[in-house]
Amino acid sequence: MMTEEIRAFPRVALEFKVEYSVLSGFGAIKLIESYTLDFSVSGAKIETTEVLKSGDQLSVRIEVPDLNSYQFDQDGQKKYGQTVVMCFGLVRWVGSPENGKSTAGIRFSGMTARDRSYLSRLLDEKSAKVVD
Repeated sequence: MMTEEIRAFPRVALEFKVEYSVLSGFGAIKLIESYTLDFSVSGAKIETTEVLKSGDQLSVRIEVPDLNSYQFDQDGQKKYGQTVVMCFGLVRWVGSPENGKSTAGIRFSGMTARDRSYLSRLLDEKSAKVVD
């Protein structure tokens, strides 16, 4: 019997640039660039070339469209600027590597109420229509 996964915040298939540092463990902290494959207010699935482990603590920087900063292109479409959301993340699961990349599920924490509210608004807008 299949069970349907129920999330408090639905995931949307969106690609945002993410930069993160692994805070758990030893050694030098390095900034790693990756992208989201899906996204919600509470977490994201990322694709990365780095090896992550379930339980790793991350410092996360997410570049998202700035809904308050846009211009119209020659076709009359809105082109959004970028803004940054910063938070911490906990690696909940790691997928098997494929073609030198693996996936990981990140649960966000330490996000300001303002950023959480903004992401909720952004996801509502993204669900209604596609924005760049």
